[in-house]
Amino acid sequence: MSKIPKEELLDFRADITSILSQERLESYEGNIQNYYINRLLALQAGHKIAEIEVYLRNMLDFCMKRIKGNEWIKSEESLKLISAKSHIPQQDLSPSQILASLMLGEVVELINFYKIKNYMFDLEDMDFKKYHWNNRNVGYVNGRKTQFSNVAKVEITLNLIRVIRNRCFHWENLLKSTIKENGAVYPRITTIYPKNEERKKQTRIGIAPEMILVFLDDLLNHIDNPMMKRFQDIKMEFGRN
Repeated sequence: MSKIPKEELLDFRADITSILSQERLESYEGNIQNYYINRLLALQAGHKIAEIEVYLRNMLDFCMKRIKGNEWIKSEESLKLISAKSHIPQQDLSPSQILASLMLGEVVELINFYKIKNYMFDLEDMDFKKYHWNNRNVGYVNGRKTQFSNVAKVEITLNLIRVIRNRCFHWENLLKSTIKENGAVYPRITTIYPKNEERKKQTRIGIAPEMILVFLDDLLNHIDNPMMKRFQDIKMEFGRN
């Protein structure tokens, strides 16, 4: 194996385009400042998502203990939705150990499976148009056009949280939008509801880049916990150097 000259290593470290990758920067139109604006947005959103994720995990546990008992998470039907995270058999772990290992996707799957979405949030007053002008608060359910129920809004919201989380934690571009030929701008962070309807009867709900933090704050405000509100925001800004 040939050695890399020290000068080439130093050149790489001195070139921000090499460090960040040319391909990645192209998604920001070559604007390095936009790359770091996106990084700050991801960090701010990630903090709020972490709060929501912890809440959902423990609210799931709270509800299921009352519905199914303290060992609910070790039932066969629950474990089918939870992937093993270590070599230790899941039945040998305590309920709290299994709960702590849950990924957000697994939390959402369990919430859906046990049909307890209605307990997670009270979102009947949530207006999806707030987050993008093209959103609607109505859709087709079982072939009939109807106002979204709380259950529907929670399902839509959980799907949007997963999309935002994945983009944040993989440092993807949250600022990206789709621009149509007529100049209309549409968000890339979207979900469809309901997923079991034919395409023409599905409603697409999206979150505009500038509304991501607002959307997450609205969810935290629906939880309405004083301590969570106290630490809802983390202040970050560009360094002066």
